[in-house]
Amino acid sequence: MDFMAHHEITTSMMSQGLHAHDFFEFYLHIKGGRQYCVDDTVFELTPCQMIIIPPLHMHGLICDRDLVDYERCYLYLTPEILNKCGFDKIDLCNLFEEACSSKTFTQQITTDEADTIVNILKEIERYPKSNSDFQLGIYSKILTLLQVAVKICSASSKNLINNQSLNSSTMYNILHYINQHYTENISIKELSVQFNMSESSLSHEFRKYSNKGVYEYLLYKRIIKVKELLITNLSLTQIALDCGFNDYSNFLRVFKKITNCSPKEYRKKFFK
Repeated sequence: MDFMAHHEITTSMMSQGLHAHDFFEFYLHIKGGRQYCVDDTVFELTPCQMIIIPPLHMHGLICDRDLVDYERCYLYLTPEILNKCGFDKIDLCNLFEEACSSKTFTQQITTDEADTIVNILKEIERYPKSNSDFQLGIYSKILTLLQVAVKICSASSKNLINNQSLNSSTMYNILHYINQHYTENISIKELSVQFNMSESSLSHEFRKYSNKGVYEYLLYKRIIKVKELLITNLSLTQIALDCGFNDYSNFLRVFKKITNCSPKEYRKKFFK
C-alpha cells in the first residue's frame, strides 16, 4: 500500500523493541510511553510528541515493560508517495532524512495540532482503500499532517535533542558501539570485556533495553545496510562482504529470514 494509518489505545502491553522498515513513519505519541530510541538517540517521551522516522532507521520504545493506557497513532508513507506530495517543489524525503541526521526529527506539538492529526489518521484508517472517489480528500489530509512535520524539521537549533542523562547509560554506550562497528566481527565476549560486564548480564540487560539479543540486533543492522546497498550496482557478493557477512550462504539465509524475500527479489523492486 502507498500509505497506512492507525490509531490505538492499549490498556496494557509490553514494548515491541527496536525495528526498522522501508517506509517513512510519522508517529504521534499521545500518552503512556516513557522512552524512545531512534538509531542511538534516546529521549523521554512527552504527551503530544511527534516523531518522524525515515526508512531503514532503527527505532522504537525502549526499557518499557507493562505499559499502561499507551495511546499513539501513526502514518506510514512510501518514498514514492512522499515525493508526489512535494509537487516537484520540495524534496520531502531528503528533508526528513536530514532532520533525522541533525536530530530535529521530534518535537512536542500543541494539543490542537495533536487532536487534528489524530482525527486525520482516524479518517484515513477508515478510508476504503479500494474506493478511489475519496482519494483526493485523503491526500489533502496527508498534506495537513506533512505541514506539521515540515514545521518540526524546520525547528531552530534550540530544539535539537540534547538529553545527556539518557545517553550516558552503559546500554546506550553498547548500542552506540554496535551501531559504529556492526560490519566488524563483534562478539558478546568482546563487548563484556570492553564494558566491564559479565556476558550473561550484558545479554540480559541488552535484551531488556532493546527487546533484541545482541547478535539479533547486529544482524538486523547489517540487513538494513544491505538494503541500502541493494539499490546500487554492487554485486551481491560484494554487498555481503561490505556488510560483515563472510559466508555468502549465511547472508542469503539471514536476509530472507528478516525480510521474507531474497536479495534478488528485493533488488527487483528498484531495478524493474
